[in-house]
Amino acid sequence: MISPLVSAMADSALLLPASALLFLYLAVLREWRLALAFALCLAAAGGATVALKLVFHACGHAIANARVVSPSGHVAFATFFYGALALLLTADRPLLLRRLAQIGVLLLALAVAISRVRLGAHTRSEVVIGFMVGGGALALFAVLHARLGKPAISWIPIAAGFAVAVILLGGDHFSLEHRIAATARKLSSTLDICEAPAGWRGGGIFPGLSDPS
Repeated sequence: MISPLVSAMADSALLLPASALLFLYLAVLREWRLALAFALCLAAAGGATVALKLVFHACGHAIANARVVSPSGHVAFATFFYGALALLLTADRPLLLRRLAQIGVLLLALAVAISRVRLGAHTRSEVVIGFMVGGGALALFAVLHARLGKPAISWIPIAAGFAVAVILLGGDHFSLEHRIAATARKLSSTLDICEAPAGWRGGGIFPGLSDPS
């Protein structure tokens, strides 16, 4: 019961609108460069996740012996979004509070990763890759954030916006996994690379795997 709830906190159906709200809030504050940095790092995380999914859906049997088919988008998105949010909210706060926020983000990302494995949506290797993608994007945002300055951002409008997003969208599910898998198979066939063994169906190789991301 807990795993689906934790997993839902990292679903694109929730975090994409939440990211849009955060971008708009930064724009309203006239923090244009910071908003652009957030959007670019988010796009980098999303683009890298999709690219890796395409590669492993097509060639996972050859690259990772089928241990990796679909790197976790949930883990990547949660690591980046909640990490970036913690950076923005605690930039001008005492060191202790910043460290506690960082620990909180790490624990949440770990909880999401465990939930994805327990739900049968991903292998351990796939959630580790998700951590690496989200962590890389977060590290880039942290560097840009430090260079652009550390404006004081109120948590109240962010909390209110996120609460509305949770109420309206919490529990919804959005995934392009099946389309990504189909595209990967088509590219593999068209380019005549990474010919899959008989019975290989990309994401469907793992029992209980319905619609990962």
